[in-house]
Formats: sequence, structure tokens, C-alpha cells
Amino acid sequence: MKNVTFYKFDVEPEKGMRLDQLIALQLPEYSRSRIKNWMNAEKVLINGKTCSPKDKISSRSMIEIAIHPLEEVDIVAENIPIDVIYEDEDFLVVNKISGMVTHTAAGNYSGTLQNALLYKYPELRNIPRAGIIHRLDKQTSGLLVITRNLMSHNSLSKQIQSRKMIKKYNVLVSGIINHIDIIREKIGRHKVNRKKMAIRDNGKESISKIKIIKRYENASSLEVDLVTGRTHQIRVHLAYIGHPVIGDKLYGFKRSIYNRNSKLKHTLDSYTGQTLHAKFLKFKHPSSNKEFSIDCLPPEDFIKIESLIDIDSYANTN
Repeated sequence: MKNVTFYKFDVEPEKGMRLDQLIALQLPEYSRSRIKNWMNAEKVLINGKTCSPKDKISSRSMIEIAIHPLEEVDIVAENIPIDVIYEDEDFLVVNKISGMVTHTAAGNYSGTLQNALLYKYPELRNIPRAGIIHRLDKQTSGLLVITRNLMSHNSLSKQIQSRKMIKKYNVLVSGIINHIDIIREKIGRHKVNRKKMAIRDNGKESISKIKIIKRYENASSLEVDLVTGRTHQIRVHLAYIGHPVIGDKLYGFKRSIYNRNSKLKHTLDSYTGQTLHAKFLKFKHPSSNKEFSIDCLPPEDFIKIESLIDIDSYANTN
């Protein structure tokens, strides 16, 4: 079917939630009524079969949806400043600030990068998810690729799926990591706290390559090469080995371990982000097929925290 946009994703059962509600969580840019209309028009398949909005599932299921590209998303464009550090006819690269949600979701229908993109580039309404093909957590800063046409959307999405897009992160974690070069632990939804992910035997394969950049007195600076791209992957993996990302309270960071350093403690008391920054991307350009790479420095608050940790380490070894 020419000029039709396809969505394909898995959903897991949530207590008391109907199928249309589960799909709405995955595609928040479309209204619930529109999703119901798609289901009634048999544009939505669950495990290869047509379905009803009221249907429920008892196990992980595959959803497939075919959408006409001229159907506009139900999202308001908002004039929000964004840092576009590269653009051409095929894609943009945005340096997302910490504190900004990447795309709309339940409870976040405004103030997102997606809202901002639709204002600055209104033509992105014709691209799935306004061209967003991967995401960063709200408190994670750094590089995101935004596709500007269906050809580049298809090309770059395939590169991500086949793990050919290289994504590297700067990370500051609490504690001293002596030696580790890779973490291979499956990740799935937390059994109790549905806002969290966790190491699960029945989770999805998750691989993070770790390079230790510097060890401080009570912290470590890392470069993480994200081989797979699971939700919260770096945060979950590093917390699992006992070294949560600095600032990441959801996964166990305790700022009290830095109480001895008054300047660092004061900075962390008011710090609402996490020291996780998407610093580097490399992939094949969708038009030329030539290698494209781009990088950017961490934000000022990240650099300030590392500087205070460095000063504290130096003071206590001299």
C-alpha cells in the first residue's frame, strides 16, 4: 500500500485497561476516538487479527496499524525554543535539554519536543511522531535525530532497528567502578512500580558497553555505547551493578554520600536532572549513504557537578 504509514509495536497487559487504552499510551499523538475509529475500520491488527476497542489482552501482543499519511496528529504546535545543531533536507539533529519530555504521552500533552517541532517545522505533521525515531528520558540531555521525510524516516529507523546507528553517552555515576566493559542484562517492566524498569529474566535483550573515563574519590565518569535501546536502559544497568546515575533518584541515587562537600551538596540539593548526556551519534546519511557523525558537550550543570567532584577528589588526596 503506497503512501501508507505503518506502526508496529508490542503492548503488555495492564490491569483493567482495554486495548484502545493500551494503544493510546503508545500513540499519544492521536486521540482515543481516532484510535477507536481505526479499530472499527479494521486498520488495527492484534497478533495478525482484527480487534475491537473494548478487547483486553492477557499476554504481550503485537500491534500493527496502517495509517494514511495525510491524517494529522492531534497535537498542538507550541512556540518552544529548541537547539537545532544540524539540519538538511532529510533530517535534523536536536540537542535536547534536560527537563524536556521527548514526545507527548499521558500527562504530557504540551511542552514536549514534539510540540516544539510541529511549530518550527509544521511539515512534520506528515511524518510519524513528527519525525522522532528514538527518544531520551525527560532528565537526559543530548542528541536526537528528527527525520524530515518518509524516505529518511524509513532509512534511519531501519538503522536503529539493525543496531547500525552508534549512540554514545557521557555518564557520571556514584561510587568507584573498578572494572567493567559490558553489561548484558534483560530489561522489562518493574513488577510493582509500573513507572520503572527492572532486570527481568523474561525481559528484552539489553546490552550496554562501558568505558571508564576517570575514577574520582566517590564517583566515576563513563562513556556508554548503547547497543540496544530499551527504556531507561543505561539507568537500570548502572543501578543494577550498584552505581546509579548521579541525580537519578528513581533508580537509587543518594546525594547524602556527598554531604562532606558543601558546594557539591548544595548543587545537588537544587539539581533536578541526571548526569546522563547523549553526546555522540554516527550513522549512514539516508540520501548519500555516506557516514555521518555528530557530537556535543554536556550541559553546564553536568560539567559543574563533575568539576566539583574532581576538586573534592583532588583535595582529599593532597
